[in-house]
Formats: sequence, C-alpha cells, structure tokens
Amino acid sequence: MAGWIPVAQADRTMALSWNSGTSVLIVALAELLLLVWLLLRRLARRQGGYRRAWRRFRRQVRLTRRAFSEPVREFLRFRADIRRLTRLLVSQSTRDLAHHALDGVDGAVHPTAAEAFGFAVTVRPATRRNAGEVAVRLAGRDVPPPGQPWRTDGDPLVRYASAVDAAGTGAPDADGTGQPPALPRVLVPLGLNADGVVLLDLLRGPRILNTYGEQRATRAFVKAVAAYLDLPGGAAEVLVTRGVQPGFDGPDLNSLLDSLAVPDPARTRPVVVVCAAPDDEQTARLSELAAAGLLCAVVVGPMSAHRWEIRVDSRGRTETPGLGIKTDAGPLGPAVARTARKSGARRRRGGRPAAGPTGPWPPNGPDPRRPVPDPAVPGTRPSPTAAPTVHAPVRPTPKAGTAAPGAPRTGLAPAPRPSGPAPAAAPEPLAPAVRDLFAEPESTGVQATGTPDAASFDNPRAERQNES
Repeated sequence: MAGWIPVAQADRTMALSWNSGTSVLIVALAELLLLVWLLLRRLARRQGGYRRAWRRFRRQVRLTRRAFSEPVREFLRFRADIRRLTRLLVSQSTRDLAHHALDGVDGAVHPTAAEAFGFAVTVRPATRRNAGEVAVRLAGRDVPPPGQPWRTDGDPLVRYASAVDAAGTGAPDADGTGQPPALPRVLVPLGLNADGVVLLDLLRGPRILNTYGEQRATRAFVKAVAAYLDLPGGAAEVLVTRGVQPGFDGPDLNSLLDSLAVPDPARTRPVVVVCAAPDDEQTARLSELAAAGLLCAVVVGPMSAHRWEIRVDSRGRTETPGLGIKTDAGPLGPAVARTARKSGARRRRGGRPAAGPTGPWPPNGPDPRRPVPDPAVPGTRPSPTAAPTVHAPVRPTPKAGTAAPGAPRTGLAPAPRPSGPAPAAAPEPLAPAVRDLFAEPESTGVQATGTPDAASFDNPRAERQNES
C-alpha cells in the first residue's frame, strides 16, 4: 500500500552558478575605463578645456598621417616626373620646337645685337588644356626689345611665347619636310622645370658644361647627359674618358685630346668629351679645342676655365649660378633609359630618325648666323689670337698580317651585289661607354639629405659667390 500512497516531494531551489573569472574581468574593465576617463579629464583640463584638447589631438593625427604618407607620395610623384620627362624627351616635336624657338630669337636679335644669342630654352608643349609655353634665355649686350610673338616679364634676357607661336618663328625649312633648320645645335637636357624640360645648347657660348656638387648625384647627372647625347640618331658623338665612372676603363684624356687636335674629314657630327677632374694643363687644352670648335666637353668636378656651371645637390636638383636656372634632374637618368628603349623600338619599326647636322665637322668657314664672341658678355668666349697648340694624333698601329683600313684587298674576288633593294640599316646601338655607365640600378628619387659622410665635388669659389 505504501507504493500507492503519494508522497509529497520537497521543493527544488534554482540558484545561479558563480564564475569568479568572468566577474574579475568585468570589474577590472570597469576600473580601467574609470581610470582612463579620469586621466583624460585631467589632461583636458591641463590643455585648457575639451575643445582645445580635441583640436590638438586632431592636429597630431594629421601630422602623423602626413609623416607616414609623405614617402609614398614622394615616390609616386617621382614616378610621375619620370613619365612626364620621358614623353618630352621621346617626342620629336619637343626638339623641333626648341630648335625653332632658338632660331627665332637669334634671328630677331642679330640685326641689332650681333653678339647676343640664345643658349637655353624651356619647352612646355601644347596640350588639350593650354597652348604651351616656350622660354628662351639670352646672353649678350644691347639686346633689343622683343617683337611679336615674344614678350618679357621684367628680365630682358628671357623671352616668352606660346608654343604655337614659337613654332612658326624659326628659319624656313630647307627641304620643306618640316625638319628643323640646318643650323647645328647640341641640346642637353638639364631636367624638369614645372611641367617643361630645360635644354642647353652646347654649341653656344664656351662649349664646356661643368658640373659639381654631391658626388653620386653629379655622376648620375653626367651619365644621363652622356646617354642622351649618344642616343641612336643623336646630334653628337660622345667619348667618355677614364675616371668618370668607377670601374669603367675608358681612354685617357691626354690621348683623346691628341687625337681630336686635328680635324677628321670623315667626322660628320660634333664631338662631346665627357671627363672628370682635369688638371690645369688638360683644362687649358680643353678650352683651346673648344674655342677652336673642335669639341664640346662635359666635365665632372670643379675646373678653372670659361664654362657653364651647374651645381647638383644630393636630391638631384640643379642650379646654375648667375643664370637662375633651377631644375629637377632626379628623374633624368630613368627617363633617358626609357627614351633609349623607346627610340630603339621606333627605329626598328621604321620611324623617322632624329635630325642631326650633315657634312664634315667642324664646318668650313664661320657660321654667318653664329654671334661673334665677346669676353665681356656672359656665356661667350673671345676668339683666340693665336692658333691652338696642335698635337700629333694618336693612330692605332695595325697588327701583323692585317691590312690598314681602306687598303685594297688582294687575292679576293669582289663580292656580288644583290639585285634587289638594299636592306634597311640596323638601328644604331648605344655606345659601349654609355651602356656600361648605365649598369647601375635606377635610383628611387628618395635620397637622404645632409649626410655628413657624402663625398662631393664642391666648388669653394662658387659657394663664396652664392653666399655673398
């Protein structure tokens, strides 16, 4: 019977389980938040209130973000400058516009100032948004006021015009093909100025371009200039001597000057000698040959002679003392390397080669359009009263068993001529000297400034002149 009688069951008590770990964590977070709030409140009071403290906090955030993003923006800006400079150097219209602008200014000033001439030009080609601009720098005295379409902005030795107007101011074409006139010019790029490229004519003035400053940046600038002048179809023949680039074993400067002392009838282009740190005797010989019109020179390191001076800092920015020409030459090396690749591809496709001087060099007789040098005019050199010292040229001795160049062959039948059209000439490769100079990797454009251990080609005399 007991199994059938219901028995009252005791009530069950429901209780929550206590987790000590979770409770400790919650209490710790609450205390931490309280401490942070008290600390922020104290700091805000010390800053002068919550508004002032918030403004200072946002300013620190902006400065931090800018500090971390500036290297990235600098790199992107550098790559954009390389692309812009490459487009300017590759385009044939840039060189044509520079030729026409220089010829137009020379033709306008020569009737009244025969000693004045244009030596540098800044080219900003026309785009869809603007008509472009050309600025030509003059050297000389008694320069007449500019005529149409040229104008001046306070400096009588700088002429400005739109790119469209300057393209029609040059001398008329000799053959009607749209090529620049036959007046020989050797244009050297100095870098970017705003959105344009600055070109210096080596055949005007002293014919010597002297670069000095931070050693690595100076050599990079000279390598870029030499490579540009030695592009396929270029206007000059580049000869790089020993000492310009470490590890490059070029010809000796004395031997090279001996071989250039006598004009070669087979030479059709002006010669540009690239050398480093010449001594006093070599400097005198360079000046004599340059004054005689036998060569142009690009010199690394300070020298005491009549020359164009360009100072290069550690970031690749150039400055011409006394002329006020400032450029950014940091992207010049990579831009010239890209220009060489694109020019080679264009020549393989059968494109138009770059225009250059024709006939023997130097030309016979004085150029009627070239100004007479005056020692008192900046950028010119007086004509030598005596003939320069002529040294015997160094000619290579032929090896035993080989005939001299140009000697008739004996015992060999003449090779048959093909009946079809002559094959197209292979594109002219870069000179081995310039190809070896570009063996180093491209710079990134972001370089440290003010490094105390950086070697340099400083010019103390020019530094004192700038400070004074």
